Amino acid sequence: MQDLGDPHQSRSGGPSPLPTLGRRRRSAKGPNWGLVALLLAVVAGGIWALTRFLGGPEDSSLATAPTDTLTAPPEDSLDDVPPLDLPELGMSDALVRRLVAGLSARPELARWLVTDDLIERFVRVIVDLAGSSTPAANVRMMTPTEPFRVQESNGRLTIAPESYARYNAIAATFASLDTRGTVRLYRQLLPLIEEAYAELGIPNVTFRETLTMAIRNILSVEIPEGSVQVVEDEAVYIYADPALEARRGLAKQLLRMGPDNARLIQSKTRELAAALGIEL
Repeated sequence: MQDLGDPHQSRSGGPSPLPTLGRRRRSAKGPNWGLVALLLAVVAGGIWALTRFLGGPEDSSLATAPTDTLTAPPEDSLDDVPPLDLPELGMSDALVRRLVAGLSARPELARWLVTDDLIERFVRVIVDLAGSSTPAANVRMMTPTEPFRVQESNGRLTIAPESYARYNAIAATFASLDTRGTVRLYRQLLPLIEEAYAELGIPNVTFRETLTMAIRNILSVEIPEGSVQVVEDEAVYIYADPALEARRGLAKQLLRMGPDNARLIQSKTRELAAALGIEL
């Protein structure tokens, strides 16, 4: 029996705020990457992330950070960040890999950085998230290898905790990022990020605006409480609630990750957004 829905769904249910992307985006090369994209908010922080993710059974208990109090410094307080002597965009992977690996002590982060075109892939993931899509095409190497599982109780099928645990590693790694260090690095790499963004040819929308849309999309996803019922539909499981089944892209991906992981990602995204001075 397969996982819920189409794991490679890349279209949102509604109109995309970046309607030209599908015609302009370059195809990904080499192994797929994604955590860096989540880093900076899943977007400067971003998901974010957000996202097909590799998970693991460890870290089954995840504490969700408070979301109503933001104490991170505003972006303006980081204006004195010293610039880096940046290489050309096409030669930047080694530098990015070394600097990003220092943002978290979790070993998963370094493993996920072993690929190419890191800045370009990060930008593409952010653009996908800004369009409420899941950046599955860029992060397939992080797809869970463990099987999707359900459990039965009183004649009802619900998603088993083991299914959500497949995403624990990605959520825990994202939450472990040094917020101030992530924002400082984002500011230092911004010239390369904006160069990669310009290559996509998206008119009339800056990268900062795209980043803001991505963050708002992540935070706007409603996470259901309690167990989630599923039903069998031919060779797949689908959500019993038509409203949940109708979700697409980013909203459905966060739903697959489970409530604890999804809220952990949203909480870290809020923290990163506050540090970047992005109004929500």
